[in-house]
Amino acid sequence: MEVSDMKNPPFCVFTFRDGHVVVEEDAETEVAARIRFASAIDLCKTRDDAHVHRVELRSGGDVVDIWPTSEP
Repeated sequence: MEVSDMKNPPFCVFTFRDGHVVVEEDAETEVAARIRFASAIDLCKTRDDAHVHRVELRSGGDVVDIWPTSEP
């Protein structure tokens, strides 16, 4: 996992596999964060269905959006 050089980024996208964070991406704007969020979802949709995938878009400590919208 790459380490961000942003201190206190306004937006973060977290990609989980089987409950563990596998990718964490920081973004300075909501537009950039939404693009990363959509890209992470597309990537998860192509992955092995034997694993549970989840993507979260966060702003500060708040979850702004989540995929999938309900757990399997």
